[in-house]
Amino acid sequence: MDLLSPPARTLNFDAFWRWLQEHTNCILRCGSADMTLFDHDDFHWMLMEEERQHVLQLIKGKSLVGEMVMVGREVTEVTVSPDPDADPQQGHFLVELMGGPKEDPQVLYHFVMAHGIEPAAGHQGFKH
Repeated sequence: MDLLSPPARTLNFDAFWRWLQEHTNCILRCGSADMTLFDHDDFHWMLMEEERQHVLQLIKGKSLVGEMVMVGREVTEVTVSPDPDADPQQGHFLVELMGGPKEDPQVLYHFVMAHGIEPAAGHQGFKH
């Protein structure tokens, strides 16, 4: 029996950023057209805002492993859908931050999350 994928959910950048700040332990990877950062058990994520830019840092101990800087005002829409490249049993979600002209939007940044945008209670303190 074929199951239909749930439809993609959309939201604005500010709502996604607020949600992401509460779910840093749920980031499996993130990136742009030029780079990708992958989570690891020894790493943790730091999120901050500097001069109207949104910064994600991947840290090991006190050392910076990698950094992605996003310009939130360039993001016109955030789409959330099940990750097509993952085993459906894992429940991973692909988040694509879209920008550019309405006629031809492009993926500016992407995230793979351990779960969807719905609130997941009781998991803040540990790694997925």
